[in-house]
Amino acid sequence: MIRFGPAGIPLSCKGRTIRDGIEDIHALGLHAMEIQLVRGKAVNELDDFEELGEIAHSLDIYMAIHAPYYMDFLGNGYMRNKSSKFLQFAGEIGSQIGARTIVTHIGPYHDYSSREAIEMLVPMFRELRNYYLQRNYRPRIGVELTGRPDLFGTLREITELCQRVRGLVPIINWAHLHARGSRWLNDRESFKKVFDFFETNLRLQKFYCHFSGVEFDPDGNERHYAPVKKGEIKFEHLAEVILENNYDVIMISDSPLMEHDAMYIKLITERVESRRQERVARREASERIRQVRKAAIEA
Repeated sequence: MIRFGPAGIPLSCKGRTIRDGIEDIHALGLHAMEIQLVRGKAVNELDDFEELGEIAHSLDIYMAIHAPYYMDFLGNGYMRNKSSKFLQFAGEIGSQIGARTIVTHIGPYHDYSSREAIEMLVPMFRELRNYYLQRNYRPRIGVELTGRPDLFGTLREITELCQRVRGLVPIINWAHLHARGSRWLNDRESFKKVFDFFETNLRLQKFYCHFSGVEFDPDGNERHYAPVKKGEIKFEHLAEVILENNYDVIMISDSPLMEHDAMYIKLITERVESRRQERVARREASERIRQVRKAAIEA
């Protein structure tokens, strides 16, 4: 199953509360929402969490929360503590709202090597995982792949962190992965390799993903997200791989067009599935014709 949704309250939503966003997402025929707590709103600035969770559940909306982009788990003691406190805060909110995933970035490497960073992060995230378990928080912490070389979050770094901290899950940001991997996601096989990698190393059965276009600066580094139609990653390839392998996927649109591109990639997926069904029907019809001809000859 694939669930599509935007990263935030839909742009077209008349109201600007999370409640309005959930109801609007349902009206658009989407089934996921990632609440963007990117500025670290205080609890009293948000809606009634438990009621929101009930509404989302009744409308079959998968809920997730994205922590602020300024998370810095490898910074000085103050920043590490602040980042940990916010994930604790997000876990409390997420548990009340019925969220199943809390998405976070790690932040810059600063002066640490990749190996040093991993060794620092493992005990921090084990402690955070235990914090969630002790309080019976429902969401799992998801660590997002990054696109810039100064940020922790390569495919292998995130995988090792998830291997060593049981319960931690990877967040596959396809635009970031494309940028950091020298723009290599350009056919079905490249997408399949990513799924195979996570299945082999983490035995994942469900995949939480972000998708958008991506623009690059003259040096080939990731500049910013772009609408899907303007990006060089073809969603058709990804949709084919997901459908052919029956992956269970949450697909969040990070595009500047948010829900519009969530609906667009949903439409692409429906078209890909329609073509798949047509091919199956043609093969079955051809086989029936072959069998009829064979029977006629034998008669």
